[in-house]
Amino acid sequence: MKRKEIIRRAAALTLSAALLTVGAAGCGNADTSSTAAQGTETAAGDETQLDAAADADTADAGEAESNATDEAAFDAEENTIRFALEAGTIRTAVVILAKQLGYYEEEGVNVEIVDNNDNTATLTAISSGKKDVDVLGTGIVPDLTFIANGSDLVIFEGTAAEGGAIISRPEDTEKFKDLKNYEGATAALVRNESGWIVTRQALLDAGYDVDSIQLLEVDSRANVAQAVAKGEADIGFFPEEFVGQFADLNIEEVMPVAELQPLYVCCRQVTSSDKLAQKHDAFVKYTKANLRAFKYFSDEANRQEIDKLLADFSGQTEEYVDNYFFVNSTTLTLDPNKSGIETYYKALENTGYFEDGTDVDVADHIDTEVYKAALDQIVSEYPYDEFYQQQLTIFEQYN
Repeated sequence: MKRKEIIRRAAALTLSAALLTVGAAGCGNADTSSTAAQGTETAAGDETQLDAAADADTADAGEAESNATDEAAFDAEENTIRFALEAGTIRTAVVILAKQLGYYEEEGVNVEIVDNNDNTATLTAISSGKKDVDVLGTGIVPDLTFIANGSDLVIFEGTAAEGGAIISRPEDTEKFKDLKNYEGATAALVRNESGWIVTRQALLDAGYDVDSIQLLEVDSRANVAQAVAKGEADIGFFPEEFVGQFADLNIEEVMPVAELQPLYVCCRQVTSSDKLAQKHDAFVKYTKANLRAFKYFSDEANRQEIDKLLADFSGQTEEYVDNYFFVNSTTLTLDPNKSGIETYYKALENTGYFEDGTDVDVADHIDTEVYKAALDQIVSEYPYDEFYQQQLTIFEQYN
């Protein structure tokens, strides 16, 4: 029997008892009508209170059921994105900030940070459809290598752009600002250094003999600096954050590689085509939250809080974070940059990186729809926001 029906029957019994009392009192009490009225009012009041309590209980149960349903929907697999991140790294700062600031939850998407100990293993897991990881947001070269080898990966968003530096000894910096002087030079680098790949393509486009450049491959950025400082190499390539770190070795920056190709692609965000289709709405929410975090990052007023949030998350010092992003000016970007990816892919082909050749059209592995959908939503909500309008202009230029 339902709770509400039980309550009503109990109230009815109370009313009956009250009337019997009135009848019994009528044999010897002149004020029987007053007593009956009071009994009736009491019973009616009890029934009203009990009905109200029952309604409140029903409402509470409904709200609890609704909350449970909402929570289940939030945690559902199709609404969950697992982002792979190497411990201690902060290059994917936008994702970290979106998580720390609660933007993912506000946009209604469940984002989990999972360990990435090996890019190759993570990309293999993503491409094979494993549920424990959905997105990797670091190196472009591994992404494109998998794609060239036939993997069904899709690049849908950016992480960082530019960031490479060309170095030489102080007396040679002016000389190597002119690309023609690279012919016959020796260049020190770690294998697959993105700055060199972009520079090589710029040399080819300018008609210079890239085969005359001798490459000295070393196993660390420290050894790149050492090779240049000792005269074993004329120029070197590594990320800009290392320029200041090794300044005491008698090296200087010739120029940022970005002077040769502005906003050249570096780290991208990649998933599989199946995951992108199955979790499309979640990816749009995820990207919208990322855009909000990117705006937060871009506001100088938030610099100290950004240093603290990223330091707390990564275990690095606040000084390290500040130097990484604000002193060495690591360039973050969420724009997919389709044209930049195609250019970079071509540059890799021209270096002979894909040894067996490839007939893959990289354009088939670039998705711009998810990013544009998220951007359109946020521009619609904030039509006069200069930051989001700027992102829209960038998208139209590079995609």
